Amino acid sequence: MSIFKFKQFKVVQAENAMKVGTDAMLLGAFVNPANRKLGLDVGAGTGVLSLMIAQKNDTICFDAIELDQKSADECALNFENSKWSKRLKVLRMNFLDFDARDSYDLIVSNPPYHRSTLLNRDPRKASARHEASLPMFDFIKNVSRLITMDGEFWIIIPAENHKIWTKTCAQFGFHLIERHSIYGKEGGEIKRVILVYSKTKILLEEFSFAIRDVSNNYTEDYKELTREYHHNLL
Repeated sequence: MSIFKFKQFKVVQAENAMKVGTDAMLLGAFVNPANRKLGLDVGAGTGVLSLMIAQKNDTICFDAIELDQKSADECALNFENSKWSKRLKVLRMNFLDFDARDSYDLIVSNPPYHRSTLLNRDPRKASARHEASLPMFDFIKNVSRLITMDGEFWIIIPAENHKIWTKTCAQFGFHLIERHSIYGKEGGEIKRVILVYSKTKILLEEFSFAIRDVSNNYTEDYKELTREYHHNLL
């Protein structure tokens, strides 16, 4: 059985269409859930983002939406095995069909962002990784309907997709309030961006972050960022 061990929880991912990876580790570690009460994890996969954020906030409750049945089952198992099980809930459904009685003040997602026409041969992996399974415009439209006015919407995407996401978010009243440019290696190119949107406009804050140094070792910044999560300190 494939298990990814964290300091305070473990993630079963033997049947999951999307395994725990660096993108999820970065997003979960960067999200600031201070004073947030109700969170939503879209395309939850293993549930790792909900678990990481629940570790940082002692009171936040999370709904995790996952379309794939096997992934949703493992997500539910991971929640059940965690110390925060009473605050975490899995909903197996298409996010575009999701409606809620309450609004969320924190929405997070490591969305399917591949935009090419070449789909993965495994249909489950294709759904987890390709935008066709969750079109960006419809995704943002539903987020806009579900989020509070002062809520925050956090995503991690390839750097080259940044402008189209920000332009589309603006159509629904979102302002970019935080941008983290992620370098795979110091001195290299920006590989990912973590973007934070809100309907409440504040001054944009920008940050740069490198995962590895020129010797291909993890940077001290990365070690410090993930210190409370990695089972074995890097």
